[in-house]
Parts: sequence; C-alpha cells; structure tokens
Amino acid sequence: MTTPQRKLPRGRSALPVDQVELVQRGRVYAALADVLAEKGYVAVTVQDVIRRAGVSRQTFYQYFDSKADCFAAAYQAAGESLLGQVLDRLAPPASDAGGAGGASGTATNGKAAQAEANAGGEESRHEDVAGVGAGAGAGAGAGERNGGPHRFERLVSAYLLALAADWTTARLCLVEAFAAGPDVLPVRAPLYDTVVDLVAETLGVTDAEGRLACRMVLAATTALATSAVADGDPGQLDAIGTELTRYVRRLWDAGVFGTSH
Repeated sequence: MTTPQRKLPRGRSALPVDQVELVQRGRVYAALADVLAEKGYVAVTVQDVIRRAGVSRQTFYQYFDSKADCFAAAYQAAGESLLGQVLDRLAPPASDAGGAGGASGTATNGKAAQAEANAGGEESRHEDVAGVGAGAGAGAGAGERNGGPHRFERLVSAYLLALAADWTTARLCLVEAFAAGPDVLPVRAPLYDTVVDLVAETLGVTDAEGRLACRMVLAATTALATSAVADGDPGQLDAIGTELTRYVRRLWDAGVFGTSH
C-alpha cells in the first residue's frame, strides 16, 4: 500500500468524528501493511506503525488495544477489500457503475476503511456474493458440460489478479495472518465462509458434500497462493490458476460437486 494517504487538516478538523476515524484507521491499516511487508509481524512494533502512519500513540490506542487488535482489524478490512475487488472483476460490464478498476492501493485504503466502518458490511457482502454467483450461473447454459469449471476459472483468475495488484495486502492476508496467531481467527473465519459460499455458488453446489469439496478447493487455492506470496513471486500465480482449474474440472467430471453429465 504505497499510494498517497489522505491527511487531516491541521487544528480542529471540520470533518465529522466518524469520518476522522475512517481516515485515521485507513492510514494505520496502510502503514501496518507496509511495515509488515518490510519486517514481518513478529518484528513490527506499534511505534513502527504510528511512525509510518503519521498518527500519535494516543490516536492508535484510541482505536486499538494492541498490535494484535490492530492486525485483526486490518485483516478484516483487507479481506473485505480483496473480496470487493474480486466481485468487481466478476460483475457484468453493464453493472460496473462504480468504476472499480482504479489503483489497487487506493481501492484497498478506501474500501478497507469503509468496510471497517460499515455496520452492515457482512450482510451486504453475502448479498453481493449470492448475486455474482447467480449471475455466473446464468452465463452458462444448463447443458454446458464445462460451465462450472469455466466459471471457476473466471473466479480464481479474478482472485489471483486481485492479489497481484496489491502485493502488500496479499502478504498481510495470506502470510502475516499465520504469524499473528489465533487473535485473527474470529475475523478470518467469517470471511473464509463467505468465500466458500462464492465458490459454491460458482459451481452450482447445493448439498453439504459438495460444499465440503468447495471448502477443500478453497484451502488448496489459499495454500498455493500463500506459497507464491511468501516467495515474493507474482509469476507463480498464473501457473496456480491453470493448475487449479484443471483439478476442478476433473472433480466436476467425477460428480464431486453434485453434478451429473
């Protein structure tokens, strides 16, 4: 996240309190992602974050109890942002009124902070996932043998492109989350379940066994992407997409997702 960050005017701000918090949180999240990419979670200190963000220690502790608490909030915001970028890439062109193709860092700062402040974000995200999944299903005829794998290929491509477009956010979500330990699990699990929903919608899965297969596919996707990000090699992502799509097609042909041909 190296894009310019919005700064508040000197003195008493004319912005509403909630907008001030939005800006401050966004700056802290962006700063945390940057220093994590440089030093790793274990080595990063609160002082590193506030120095990079340009906020006071008092401001930091106004919003966060600790480094771990800050990371959990930043993880949720970054995950929301990545998911939003994936949904934007999958949306039909006619409905692309929001212009989601802007600079990735700006999208991460704005969407991440907005998602953190938006109390209805979880419900809205589930609705967006369902809408995109239904739209993807409508894009292929019921008799199209490889419709599910083709839709999955679009989904995994959108995900990998979103990772490549914002490498610091990708590292925060996929690599540093492991170093952060169990503190991030309460925010990671709901996001993970939302993405499982998206995979299931994409593949037309309606039963528990098929959903378990979707969860396993997502686990494999995450593991492969994490390896690429940890290695600092965006070039690995193209091969990952091809490999995953080939594997999902074999599972599809075998009826693992509840499909029959």
